[in-house]
Amino acid sequence: AEKAESHEICFIPDNDYPKFIAKQLNGDAFKQGDIVNSKGELLGKHQGYPAFTIGQRKGLNLGGLKEPYFVTHIDPTNNRITVGTKKELERANCTVGQVTWSLDVEESTRAEVQIRYRHQSVPATIKKIDASRVRVEFDQPQLSVAPGQSAVFYQEDCVIGGGWLE
Repeated sequence: AEKAESHEICFIPDNDYPKFIAKQLNGDAFKQGDIVNSKGELLGKHQGYPAFTIGQRKGLNLGGLKEPYFVTHIDPTNNRITVGTKKELERANCTVGQVTWSLDVEESTRAEVQIRYRHQSVPATIKKIDASRVRVEFDQPQLSVAPGQSAVFYQEDCVIGGGWLE
């Protein structure tokens, strides 16, 4: 049987990461803000953007919507959470920074890309932007591409490089 992907953080007591973050930030980041859709329409309020992750569905407290909504964007500067349908959560590409390579690669190369722990690697084209950043273009759109997650590049069973999603 296949185990569902964990969304928990191993070092957080009781998996209450909003409480952990509030303690680390002295509560400063937990201010009420807006929850909007992709058109910018106000759907509700949240009690602090650090309590949310890209792809999150639970805890939005948005009743009366025709279909499930997920966090698609977090804007800390404006204390705003954007939500949308599962389709709006898909990304055809992403930028990866702080890239390190274990071998020399061309300006554009094909590889399997794993964008988070337990994510099945998927075929993609990797294009260098500069010495430490690349653009990853997935063959098929991917869900929950979240800044701060790792991206690891494989060719066959060999790690050729990796970095952090921006």
